[in-house]
Amino acid sequence: QSAGVADRHAALEFSASDNSFILQDFNSPYGTFVNSCQVQNAAVRVSPGDILSFGTAGASFELVVDGAAQVGWGRPGRWV
Repeated sequence: QSAGVADRHAALEFSASDNSFILQDFNSPYGTFVNSCQVQNAAVRVSPGDILSFGTAGASFELVVDGAAQVGWGRPGRWV
């Protein structure tokens, strides 16, 4: 939990069909950002090295993927 981050703000999911990650913003009032570009009520593909930020004053996270984990991760996305 962080100031400026909604309870149900966004989800990051792995798509096994095309071996990619999808970030879905749930129309959060405080904003979801990928590399400083706002994503609002949309889903976008994100890649290792992208910087993900949640809320206007929230922390930033770099998407880092371990090759073995990327191939083996088959469960639904993790809520952010």
